[in-house]
Amino acid sequence: MRTLLFAVAAAAAGGLLFLLWRYLLKGRFPRQGRVSGRPARIELSFEEAMGDGVLSNEDLAIHYAPEVDAAVNTMISCGGRGDFVAAVNFDGDWACDNNWDGLKDHPLKAVVYWTVQRTKTHWLMGYYFYHPRDDGEFAFDRHENDLEGSMFAAPISEKGFTKPEILYTEGHGGVPFFFEPPYTIRPGSHRDGGLLLDGDRPVIYITPNGIVRHCGHSIESAKDHTTYAYVGNNGVHYYHGGVAEEPATYKGPYHRNRCSYELRSLQEVYDRRNGPLGDGCTFGSYGAFRGNRYGVDRANPPWGWQNKTSPYRLQGSFLSDPAWTMARAVDGLKNFSEAYTDNPWADWKISVRSMDRTDAVPVLYRDGEAVTGGDWLIVGDDGSLRFLGTDRTVLWCAGPKDTRWEMKAFDQTGQPVPCRIDWAAEYQG
Repeated sequence: MRTLLFAVAAAAAGGLLFLLWRYLLKGRFPRQGRVSGRPARIELSFEEAMGDGVLSNEDLAIHYAPEVDAAVNTMISCGGRGDFVAAVNFDGDWACDNNWDGLKDHPLKAVVYWTVQRTKTHWLMGYYFYHPRDDGEFAFDRHENDLEGSMFAAPISEKGFTKPEILYTEGHGGVPFFFEPPYTIRPGSHRDGGLLLDGDRPVIYITPNGIVRHCGHSIESAKDHTTYAYVGNNGVHYYHGGVAEEPATYKGPYHRNRCSYELRSLQEVYDRRNGPLGDGCTFGSYGAFRGNRYGVDRANPPWGWQNKTSPYRLQGSFLSDPAWTMARAVDGLKNFSEAYTDNPWADWKISVRSMDRTDAVPVLYRDGEAVTGGDWLIVGDDGSLRFLGTDRTVLWCAGPKDTRWEMKAFDQTGQPVPCRIDWAAEYQG
Protein backbone atom coordinates (compact mmCIF):
# COMPACT_ATOMS: atom_id res chain seq x y z
CA MET A 1 0.00 0.00 0.00
CA ARG A 2 2.81 2.37 0.92
CA THR A 3 4.49 1.63 -2.40
CA LEU A 4 1.29 2.48 -4.28
CA LEU A 5 0.78 5.73 -2.35
CA PHE A 6 4.39 6.68 -2.98
CA ALA A 7 4.00 6.05 -6.70
CA VAL A 8 0.83 8.16 -6.86
CA ALA A 9 2.50 11.00 -4.93
CA ALA A 10 5.56 10.89 -7.18
CA ALA A 11 3.40 10.99 -10.29
CA ALA A 12 1.43 13.96 -8.95
CA ALA A 13 4.62 15.81 -8.03
CA GLY A 14 6.04 15.10 -11.47
CA GLY A 15 2.88 16.46 -13.09
CA LEU A 16 3.02 19.62 -11.01
CA LEU A 17 6.68 20.12 -11.87
CA PHE A 18 5.86 19.69 -15.57
CA LEU A 19 3.05 22.25 -15.37
CA LEU A 20 5.36 24.67 -13.51
CA TRP A 21 8.04 24.15 -16.13
CA ARG A 22 5.53 24.91 -18.90
CA TYR A 23 4.33 28.03 -17.07
CA LEU A 24 7.79 29.43 -16.39
CA LEU A 25 9.02 28.82 -19.92
CA LYS A 26 5.83 29.78 -21.72
CA GLY A 27 6.63 32.15 -24.56
CA ARG A 28 10.37 31.77 -24.32
CA PHE A 29 10.60 29.18 -27.09
CA PRO A 30 8.35 29.26 -30.15
CA ARG A 31 6.68 26.07 -31.25
CA GLN A 32 8.66 24.03 -33.73
CA GLY A 33 8.15 20.56 -35.10
CA ARG A 34 8.84 18.59 -38.24
CA VAL A 35 6.62 17.87 -41.20
CA SER A 36 7.50 15.02 -43.55
CA GLY A 37 11.09 15.03 -42.33
CA ARG A 38 11.48 18.80 -42.79
CA PRO A 39 11.36 21.54 -40.13
CA ALA A 40 7.85 22.88 -39.65
CA ARG A 41 7.18 26.59 -39.94
CA ILE A 42 7.83 28.27 -36.62
CA GLU A 43 4.67 29.82 -35.15
CA LEU A 44 4.70 32.33 -32.31
CA SER A 45 1.45 33.57 -30.76
CA PHE A 46 1.16 36.87 -28.87
CA GLU A 47 0.47 34.97 -25.65
CA GLU A 48 3.64 32.91 -26.07
CA ALA A 49 5.70 35.97 -26.92
CA MET A 50 4.41 37.78 -23.84
CA GLY A 51 4.93 34.77 -21.56
CA ASP A 52 7.91 36.46 -19.89
CA GLY A 53 6.19 39.86 -19.88
CA VAL A 54 8.34 41.34 -22.65
CA LEU A 55 7.67 41.49 -26.38
CA SER A 56 11.24 41.40 -27.68
CA ASN A 57 12.47 42.48 -31.08
CA GLU A 58 13.31 38.86 -31.82
CA ASP A 59 9.70 37.88 -31.01
CA LEU A 60 8.51 40.40 -33.60
CA ALA A 61 11.04 39.19 -36.18
CA ILE A 62 9.91 35.59 -35.70
CA HIS A 63 6.18 36.30 -35.83
CA TYR A 64 6.37 38.38 -39.01
CA ALA A 65 9.05 36.30 -40.76
CA PRO A 66 7.96 36.33 -44.41
CA GLU A 67 7.06 33.53 -46.76
CA VAL A 68 9.40 33.86 -49.74
CA ASP A 69 8.84 32.71 -53.32
CA ALA A 70 12.23 32.88 -55.03
CA ALA A 71 12.52 32.29 -58.77
CA VAL A 72 15.57 30.37 -60.01
CA ASN A 73 17.17 30.92 -63.41
CA THR A 74 18.76 27.55 -64.20
CA MET A 75 20.25 28.83 -67.44
CA ILE A 76 23.04 30.81 -65.75
CA SER A 77 25.04 31.02 -62.52
CA CYS A 78 25.97 27.39 -61.88
CA GLY A 79 22.62 26.03 -62.98
CA GLY A 80 20.67 28.42 -60.76
CA ARG A 81 22.71 28.33 -57.53
CA GLY A 82 23.27 32.06 -57.88
CA ASP A 83 19.62 32.53 -56.93
CA PHE A 84 19.92 30.66 -53.63
CA VAL A 85 19.57 32.76 -50.48
CA ALA A 86 22.61 32.40 -48.20
CA ALA A 87 24.56 33.90 -45.30
CA VAL A 88 27.21 36.52 -46.07
CA ASN A 89 29.78 34.16 -44.52
CA PHE A 90 28.35 31.03 -46.22
CA ASP A 91 31.89 29.88 -47.05
CA GLY A 92 33.12 30.01 -43.47
CA ASP A 93 34.86 33.39 -43.64
CA TRP A 94 33.86 37.05 -43.70
CA ALA A 95 35.87 37.95 -46.80
CA CYS A 96 33.46 38.95 -49.58
CA ASP A 97 35.97 39.15 -52.42
CA ASN A 98 36.05 35.35 -52.76
CA ASN A 99 32.30 34.73 -52.77
CA TRP A 100 31.76 34.66 -56.54
CA ASP A 101 33.91 31.55 -56.87
CA GLY A 102 32.99 30.23 -53.42
CA LEU A 103 29.42 29.71 -54.61
CA LYS A 104 30.60 26.64 -56.52
CA ASP A 105 32.39 25.02 -53.59
CA HIS A 106 30.21 25.57 -50.50
CA PRO A 107 26.64 24.77 -49.44
CA LEU A 108 24.25 27.69 -49.76
CA LYS A 109 22.16 27.26 -46.65
CA ALA A 110 19.32 29.75 -46.35
CA VAL A 111 19.75 32.62 -43.89
CA VAL A 112 17.55 35.73 -43.70
CA TYR A 113 18.77 38.76 -41.74
CA TRP A 114 16.33 40.80 -39.67
CA THR A 115 16.02 44.21 -38.04
CA VAL A 116 13.28 45.70 -35.84
CA GLN A 117 12.53 49.34 -34.99
CA ARG A 118 9.62 50.88 -33.13
CA THR A 119 7.86 54.22 -33.27
CA LYS A 120 5.13 55.35 -30.90
CA THR A 121 2.54 53.75 -33.20
CA HIS A 122 4.20 51.06 -35.34
CA TRP A 123 6.49 48.06 -35.37
CA LEU A 124 8.92 48.19 -38.32
CA MET A 125 10.38 44.83 -39.38
CA GLY A 126 13.15 44.53 -41.97
CA TYR A 127 14.26 41.32 -43.71
CA TYR A 128 17.37 41.10 -45.89
CA PHE A 129 18.45 38.49 -48.46
CA TYR A 130 22.03 37.88 -49.52
CA HIS A 131 23.23 36.17 -52.71
CA PRO A 132 26.92 35.61 -53.56
CA ARG A 133 26.30 36.64 -57.17
CA ASP A 134 24.23 39.14 -59.07
CA ASP A 135 24.55 37.34 -62.37
CA GLY A 136 23.40 37.91 -65.92
CA GLU A 137 23.74 36.71 -69.47
CA PHE A 138 26.26 39.48 -70.20
CA ALA A 139 29.27 40.68 -68.24
CA PHE A 140 27.96 44.23 -67.75
CA ASP A 141 25.07 42.83 -65.69
CA ARG A 142 27.24 40.88 -63.24
CA HIS A 143 28.86 41.70 -59.93
CA GLU A 144 30.07 39.93 -56.82
CA ASN A 145 27.75 39.96 -53.79
CA ASP A 146 24.14 41.08 -53.72
CA LEU A 147 21.93 42.14 -50.82
CA GLU A 148 18.31 43.21 -51.19
CA GLY A 149 15.74 43.97 -48.53
CA SER A 150 12.15 44.50 -47.46
CA MET A 151 10.57 46.61 -44.72
CA PHE A 152 7.10 46.13 -43.22
CA ALA A 153 5.03 48.34 -40.93
CA ALA A 154 2.38 46.94 -38.57
CA PRO A 155 0.39 48.99 -36.03
CA ILE A 156 1.35 48.49 -32.39
CA SER A 157 -1.32 46.93 -30.18
CA GLU A 158 -1.24 45.83 -26.56
CA LYS A 159 -3.90 43.22 -27.32
CA GLY A 160 -2.04 41.20 -29.91
CA PHE A 161 -0.13 41.11 -33.16
CA THR A 162 -1.60 43.11 -36.02
CA LYS A 163 -1.37 42.74 -39.77
CA PRO A 164 1.29 44.58 -41.78
CA GLU A 165 -0.13 47.50 -43.74
CA ILE A 166 2.80 48.79 -45.78
CA LEU A 167 5.75 47.14 -47.49
CA TYR A 168 8.65 48.74 -49.28
CA THR A 169 11.56 46.93 -50.89
CA GLU A 170 14.88 47.64 -52.59
CA GLY A 171 16.24 46.59 -55.91
CA HIS A 172 19.09 48.27 -57.81
CA GLY A 173 18.55 51.61 -56.12
CA GLY A 174 14.78 51.78 -56.53
CA VAL A 175 12.35 51.61 -53.59
CA PRO A 176 8.84 50.53 -54.68
CA PHE A 177 5.91 50.46 -52.24
CA PHE A 178 3.16 47.90 -51.77
CA PHE A 179 -0.08 48.57 -49.90
CA GLU A 180 -3.85 48.52 -50.18
CA PRO A 181 -6.39 51.38 -50.30
CA PRO A 182 -7.20 53.77 -48.75
CA TYR A 183 -3.49 54.60 -48.79
CA THR A 184 -2.20 56.31 -51.92
CA ILE A 185 1.26 57.06 -53.22
CA ARG A 186 2.71 60.58 -53.09
CA PRO A 187 4.04 62.27 -56.24
CA GLY A 188 7.56 61.22 -57.09
CA SER A 189 7.37 57.83 -55.37
CA HIS A 190 6.20 54.54 -56.86
CA ARG A 191 3.54 52.02 -55.81
CA ASP A 192 4.11 48.63 -57.43
CA GLY A 193 1.10 46.68 -56.14
CA GLY A 194 -0.78 45.42 -53.13
CA LEU A 195 0.07 43.21 -50.16
CA LEU A 196 -0.32 39.45 -49.89
CA LEU A 197 -0.41 37.98 -46.37
CA ASP A 198 -0.39 34.46 -44.96
CA GLY A 199 -1.96 35.21 -41.58
CA ASP A 200 0.26 38.04 -40.35
CA ARG A 201 3.22 36.98 -42.48
CA PRO A 202 3.90 38.89 -45.67
CA VAL A 203 4.42 36.79 -48.80
CA ILE A 204 7.12 38.22 -51.02
CA TYR A 205 8.71 37.31 -54.33
CA ILE A 206 12.42 37.48 -55.23
CA THR A 207 13.22 37.80 -58.91
CA PRO A 208 15.95 35.61 -60.47
CA ASN A 209 19.28 36.48 -61.98
CA GLY A 210 19.19 37.72 -65.56
CA ILE A 211 18.67 40.90 -67.57
CA VAL A 212 14.93 40.70 -68.17
CA ARG A 213 12.86 43.42 -66.46
CA HIS A 214 12.53 43.01 -62.68
CA CYS A 215 15.47 40.63 -62.40
CA GLY A 216 18.61 40.56 -60.27
CA HIS A 217 16.95 39.62 -56.96
CA SER A 218 14.66 42.63 -56.74
CA ILE A 219 11.91 42.02 -54.17
CA GLU A 220 8.18 42.42 -54.79
CA SER A 221 4.96 41.58 -53.04
CA ALA A 222 3.86 38.14 -54.19
CA LYS A 223 0.36 39.49 -54.85
CA ASP A 224 1.15 40.99 -58.24
CA HIS A 225 4.64 39.69 -58.92
CA THR A 226 6.22 39.43 -62.33
CA THR A 227 5.86 36.07 -64.07
CA TYR A 228 8.88 33.80 -63.94
CA ALA A 229 7.88 31.69 -66.93
CA TYR A 230 10.83 33.12 -68.86
CA VAL A 231 13.21 31.16 -66.59
CA GLY A 232 11.23 27.94 -66.87
CA ASN A 233 8.91 28.41 -63.86
CA ASN A 234 11.63 27.12 -61.55
CA GLY A 235 11.86 28.32 -57.99
CA VAL A 236 12.09 27.71 -54.24
CA HIS A 237 9.64 28.54 -51.47
CA TYR A 238 11.57 29.63 -48.37
CA TYR A 239 9.85 29.64 -45.00
CA HIS A 240 11.02 30.24 -41.44
CA GLY A 241 11.66 26.80 -40.00
CA GLY A 242 14.53 27.94 -37.80
CA VAL A 243 17.02 25.70 -39.62
CA ALA A 244 19.30 26.88 -42.43
CA GLU A 245 18.81 24.46 -45.31
CA GLU A 246 20.06 24.37 -48.86
CA PRO A 247 17.28 23.76 -51.42
CA ALA A 248 17.08 20.04 -52.12
CA THR A 249 15.14 20.68 -55.32
CA TYR A 250 14.45 23.81 -57.31
CA LYS A 251 13.16 22.51 -60.64
CA GLY A 252 9.50 23.28 -61.19
CA PRO A 253 7.14 25.68 -59.38
CA TYR A 254 8.41 27.00 -56.06
CA HIS A 255 5.45 25.67 -54.04
CA ARG A 256 6.81 22.17 -54.71
CA ASN A 257 10.30 23.04 -53.47
CA ARG A 258 10.09 24.08 -49.84
CA CYS A 259 13.23 25.09 -47.93
CA SER A 260 13.63 26.25 -44.32
CA TYR A 261 15.59 29.38 -43.51
CA GLU A 262 17.24 30.57 -40.32
CA LEU A 263 16.74 34.08 -38.99
CA ARG A 264 19.82 36.03 -37.92
CA SER A 265 20.12 39.59 -36.73
CA LEU A 266 21.67 41.93 -39.29
CA GLN A 267 23.90 43.05 -36.41
CA GLU A 268 26.60 40.54 -37.30
CA VAL A 269 26.98 42.20 -40.71
CA TYR A 270 26.29 45.76 -39.51
CA ASP A 271 29.07 45.61 -36.92
CA ARG A 272 31.64 45.27 -39.74
CA ARG A 273 30.64 48.45 -41.61
CA ASN A 274 33.42 50.61 -40.14
CA GLY A 275 36.22 48.17 -40.78
CA PRO A 276 38.57 46.64 -41.28
CA LEU A 277 38.02 47.54 -44.95
CA GLY A 278 39.63 46.37 -48.18
CA ASP A 279 40.96 43.10 -49.58
CA GLY A 280 39.99 40.03 -47.59
CA CYS A 281 37.30 41.94 -45.67
CA THR A 282 33.52 42.09 -45.73
CA PHE A 283 33.43 45.70 -46.95
CA GLY A 284 35.62 47.69 -49.28
CA SER A 285 34.24 50.93 -47.87
CA TYR A 286 31.57 51.97 -45.38
CA GLY A 287 28.73 51.54 -47.89
CA ALA A 288 29.96 48.80 -50.25
CA PHE A 289 30.73 45.09 -50.02
CA ARG A 290 34.24 44.12 -51.02
CA GLY A 291 34.14 42.45 -54.43
CA ASN A 292 36.51 42.24 -57.36
CA ARG A 293 34.67 40.19 -59.98
CA TYR A 294 33.08 42.17 -62.83
CA GLY A 295 33.91 45.46 -61.16
CA VAL A 296 35.08 46.57 -57.76
CA ASP A 297 32.78 46.91 -54.74
CA ARG A 298 29.56 47.15 -56.76
CA ALA A 299 27.12 45.79 -54.16
CA ASN A 300 25.78 47.86 -51.28
CA PRO A 301 24.37 47.10 -47.83
CA PRO A 302 21.20 48.90 -46.61
CA TRP A 303 23.18 51.81 -45.14
CA GLY A 304 24.56 52.45 -48.61
CA TRP A 305 21.28 52.27 -50.56
CA GLN A 306 20.30 55.49 -52.33
CA ASN A 307 16.49 55.31 -52.78
CA LYS A 308 16.67 56.79 -56.26
CA THR A 309 12.90 56.71 -56.75
CA SER A 310 12.04 59.24 -54.02
CA PRO A 311 12.24 63.04 -54.09
CA TYR A 312 13.12 62.73 -50.39
CA ARG A 313 16.01 60.33 -50.93
CA LEU A 314 18.46 60.02 -48.09
CA GLN A 315 21.31 57.53 -48.35
CA GLY A 316 20.72 54.65 -45.99
CA SER A 317 17.27 55.78 -44.81
CA PHE A 318 15.83 52.43 -45.88
CA LEU A 319 17.34 51.15 -42.64
CA SER A 320 18.34 54.21 -40.63
CA ASP A 321 14.94 55.96 -40.82
CA PRO A 322 12.14 53.77 -42.21
CA ALA A 323 9.45 56.03 -40.71
CA TRP A 324 10.81 58.89 -42.83
CA THR A 325 10.95 56.66 -45.91
CA MET A 326 7.33 55.55 -45.49
CA ALA A 327 5.79 58.85 -44.47
CA ARG A 328 7.37 60.75 -47.39
CA ALA A 329 6.00 58.22 -49.91
CA VAL A 330 2.61 57.06 -48.59
CA ASP A 331 -0.37 59.39 -48.22
CA GLY A 332 -3.28 58.73 -45.89
CA LEU A 333 -1.31 57.66 -42.81
CA LYS A 334 -3.73 58.95 -40.15
CA ASN A 335 -2.13 57.36 -37.10
CA PHE A 336 1.54 57.05 -37.95
CA SER A 337 4.09 58.56 -35.61
CA GLU A 338 7.59 59.21 -36.90
CA ALA A 339 8.99 59.45 -33.37
CA TYR A 340 11.02 56.36 -32.49
CA THR A 341 10.98 54.58 -29.17
CA ASP A 342 13.68 52.17 -30.39
CA ASN A 343 16.02 52.70 -33.35
CA PRO A 344 19.44 51.06 -33.04
CA TRP A 345 20.12 51.14 -36.81
CA ALA A 346 21.19 54.75 -37.37
CA ASP A 347 24.75 56.09 -37.16
CA TRP A 348 23.77 59.73 -36.76
CA LYS A 349 21.06 61.68 -34.97
CA ILE A 350 20.53 65.07 -36.61
CA SER A 351 18.47 67.33 -34.31
CA VAL A 352 17.10 70.78 -35.19
CA ARG A 353 15.62 73.33 -32.79
CA SER A 354 15.49 76.93 -34.02
CA MET A 355 17.06 79.68 -36.14
CA ASP A 356 17.28 83.43 -35.59
CA ARG A 357 15.58 84.50 -38.82
CA THR A 358 12.38 83.31 -40.47
CA ASP A 359 13.03 84.62 -43.99
CA ALA A 360 15.86 82.16 -44.73
CA VAL A 361 15.91 78.59 -46.05
CA PRO A 362 18.03 76.16 -43.95
CA VAL A 363 19.87 73.37 -45.75
CA LEU A 364 21.68 70.37 -44.24
CA TYR A 365 24.99 69.35 -45.84
CA ARG A 366 26.83 66.05 -45.66
CA ASP A 367 30.49 66.06 -46.69
CA GLY A 368 29.96 69.22 -48.71
CA GLU A 369 26.82 68.06 -50.56
CA ALA A 370 23.29 69.25 -49.83
CA VAL A 371 21.16 66.56 -48.21
CA THR A 372 17.87 68.38 -47.70
CA GLY A 373 15.65 70.07 -50.27
CA GLY A 374 13.67 73.28 -49.95
CA ASP A 375 10.73 71.80 -48.04
CA TRP A 376 12.62 69.29 -45.89
CA LEU A 377 13.09 71.82 -43.08
CA ILE A 378 10.19 73.97 -41.89
CA VAL A 379 10.71 77.29 -40.11
CA GLY A 380 7.92 78.43 -37.78
CA ASP A 381 6.81 82.01 -37.32
CA ASP A 382 8.63 81.98 -33.99
CA GLY A 383 11.86 80.69 -35.53
CA SER A 384 11.28 77.11 -34.40
CA LEU A 385 12.74 74.51 -36.71
CA ARG A 386 11.55 71.02 -37.60
CA PHE A 387 11.78 68.49 -40.37
CA LEU A 388 8.87 67.77 -42.69
CA GLY A 389 6.43 65.33 -41.08
CA THR A 390 4.89 64.70 -37.68
CA ASP A 391 6.91 64.53 -34.45
CA ARG A 392 9.92 65.47 -36.57
CA THR A 393 12.76 67.38 -34.96
CA VAL A 394 15.22 64.54 -35.64
CA LEU A 395 16.49 62.91 -38.82
CA TRP A 396 18.18 59.53 -38.40
CA CYS A 397 21.04 59.09 -40.86
CA ALA A 398 23.67 56.62 -42.03
CA GLY A 399 27.32 57.54 -42.30
CA PRO A 400 30.78 56.73 -40.95
CA LYS A 401 32.13 58.45 -37.86
CA ASP A 402 34.17 60.96 -39.88
CA THR A 403 31.12 62.25 -41.78
CA ARG A 404 31.14 66.06 -41.86
CA TRP A 405 27.74 67.66 -41.27
CA GLU A 406 26.99 71.37 -41.79
CA MET A 407 23.89 73.57 -41.66
CA LYS A 408 23.70 76.66 -43.87
CA ALA A 409 21.04 79.29 -44.59
CA PHE A 410 20.08 80.88 -47.92
CA ASP A 411 17.75 83.63 -49.03
CA GLN A 412 14.95 83.09 -51.56
CA THR A 413 17.35 83.65 -54.47
CA GLY A 414 19.74 80.95 -53.25
CA GLN A 415 22.38 83.28 -51.89
CA PRO A 416 23.96 82.38 -48.51
CA VAL A 417 22.95 84.60 -45.60
CA PRO A 418 24.28 84.88 -42.02
CA CYS A 419 22.06 83.00 -39.60
CA ARG A 420 22.43 81.34 -36.22
CA ILE A 421 20.93 77.84 -36.34
CA ASP A 422 20.47 75.76 -33.19
CA TRP A 423 21.07 72.17 -34.28
CA ALA A 424 23.28 69.17 -33.49
CA ALA A 425 24.78 66.12 -35.20
CA GLU A 426 25.41 63.29 -32.73
CA TYR A 427 27.21 60.10 -33.66
CA GLN A 428 25.34 57.05 -32.33
CA GLY A 429 27.69 54.28 -33.42
